[in-house]
Amino acid sequence: MSDPRQPILITGGRVLDLDGDIDQPEPSDLLIESGRIVAAGNDAQSARRSTAITTIDARGKLIIPGLINAHYHSHDVMLRGLFEQLPLDAWQLYSAPHNYQRPPDEDIGLRTRLGAAECLLNGMTTVQDMVSIVDADRDQLDSIQRAYSESGIRVVLALQYADRAAVDCVAFWRDLPEPVKAQLPDATDTTALQALIGERVTSRHDRLHWALGPSAPQRCSDALLRWTADLSRQHRLQVFTHAYEARSQAVLARMEYPEGSLVTHIDAMGLLNERLTIAHGVWIGTPEIKRLGAARANLACNPVSNMKLLNGFAPIVDYADAGTNIGLGCDNCSGNDAQNIFQSMKMFALFWGLYSNAGDTGAAREAFKAATVGGARALGLSNELGLLRPGYRADLVMIDLDDASYRPLNSAVRQLVYSESGKGVHTVMVDGTIVVSGGKLLTMSETMLKTEAEIARKRLLPDTKQIRIRNDRFLADILSAYEKADRYPLDFDRRLLRRQP
Repeated sequence: MSDPRQPILITGGRVLDLDGDIDQPEPSDLLIESGRIVAAGNDAQSARRSTAITTIDARGKLIIPGLINAHYHSHDVMLRGLFEQLPLDAWQLYSAPHNYQRPPDEDIGLRTRLGAAECLLNGMTTVQDMVSIVDADRDQLDSIQRAYSESGIRVVLALQYADRAAVDCVAFWRDLPEPVKAQLPDATDTTALQALIGERVTSRHDRLHWALGPSAPQRCSDALLRWTADLSRQHRLQVFTHAYEARSQAVLARMEYPEGSLVTHIDAMGLLNERLTIAHGVWIGTPEIKRLGAARANLACNPVSNMKLLNGFAPIVDYADAGTNIGLGCDNCSGNDAQNIFQSMKMFALFWGLYSNAGDTGAAREAFKAATVGGARALGLSNELGLLRPGYRADLVMIDLDDASYRPLNSAVRQLVYSESGKGVHTVMVDGTIVVSGGKLLTMSETMLKTEAEIARKRLLPDTKQIRIRNDRFLADILSAYEKADRYPLDFDRRLLRRQP
C-alpha cells in the first residue's frame, strides 16, 4: 500500500465533477497530503511543497469520487445465493442473524472482510453497515471493528436493534396459527445492547464513524425510538432505519399508526430531521414524501434488492422533487446478491427514466450523484466525501478508459452508469492510501479470503439446512398473510407489473 504520510500528485486523469463537463471531462491533476486533497487542476503542480512526493500517472483513467454504499448489512454475507422468489416478510425468517447459531468470532471477522473486499473491488470506498450482533456480544463487535480496520475501507457503523415481537411488526401476522406464531421471534430486551452502543458511539477511530440503527419504526417500541432520538441529538449521530420497504408495511401503517403513517410516527418520536435516513421507501405516498423532504431527511434507495425481494421500486423522482436527498445502496448479500453499486446506478437510472418526463436526459447524472454526494450527505459526511475538491478526503477511484465499456468515449457519466460493470476499476484510494491497484486488493489476500470462505460455508451448512426445514413447514402461512396484505386497498402502486388473479 502507499504511504499516506507522503504527498501524492496524480497527473493527467480525467476528473469527473458534477459541476463540470460530465461527458468529456478534461485531464486534471490532484495533490494529496495527509489523506486530503489540497489542490486540484493547475494549482496542484504549483502547490507542491516537497520534492519527496509520489507521482501517479493517471493518463487513460477516469477519476471519480469514491462511491458510497449508503445501505448494507454485513451479517449475511455468507448467505449469498441461497434465496430466490421470497418476498421480504418470508425472506427475513431465513436470513436474519437471530435465526442462526452464534458463529465463531473468526467467521464474523471473515464475513466483514469479504463484504469490504467486494465493495472496494467495485469502487466503493465507504459503506454504511447496519449490522446485527446477537446478545450484545462485545467480542462480535470487536471482530467487526478489527476487520474493517484491516480492510482499508471507510465505514459508518450502526448496530441494528429492535425490541418488539415479530407478530406485531407485519400486517396480519397476529392472525397466523398459534403453532406458527410460537416459532417467530418474541419481544427482546435491548438494555445491554443500548449500553454497548452508548459506550462505543463516543469512541473515535480512523475511517470508522458511528451511527444509530433502529431496525424499523414498527419493530421498535416508542421508548426505544425516543432513546434513539435523544442519543442522536446528544452526539449528532446519523440515524438509519428501514421504512416502507414492502407493501405489507404500508398496510400495517394504515391499520395501526396515527394518520396511517410511519412518517408521522417517526416525527412524534423526535427522529424526523436531517440526520435521518430511511432505507427503501418504496410503499410510501406523496404526502409522506413531502414531509421527508421538508425535514431535509434522506432516502437510501436499494433498487436491486427491492426488485429481488418482490417489493417494487421507490418513486425516486417524487423524492427528488420534494427535496429529499437520495443516496444509493446495495443492501444484503442474501437479498441482492452483490455489493456492486454499478448495478445499482444502472437500475436507478433506468427507473428514473421511467418516472421522469420524456426527453429528460439527466438520469445517469442523477444516479452518479446518488452514489457520491447523495450518499455522503446521507452519511453525515457531505463536507468530507463525494467530491474531488480541495479540503475533501482523498477517497477516489480510477477507472480504466481502455476497457471495452468506453470504446468510444462519448459520455463519461453515461458509460460509467450504463456500461461499467466494475471490471474497469483499476485503482482505489481511501484516505490517501491506495488499497486497490491494477484491479487487485492490496489490504487482504483474496486467495486466503476465498479459502476461508469455503471453510466457513461448510461450517454453516447444517444451520442453514435446519432453518430451511423449520421455515418451510410454515412458509405457506407466511405467504398467505403476504397475499392478504397484497389485496388490501392502497391509493398507489409501486410495481411495474401486478400479478393476475
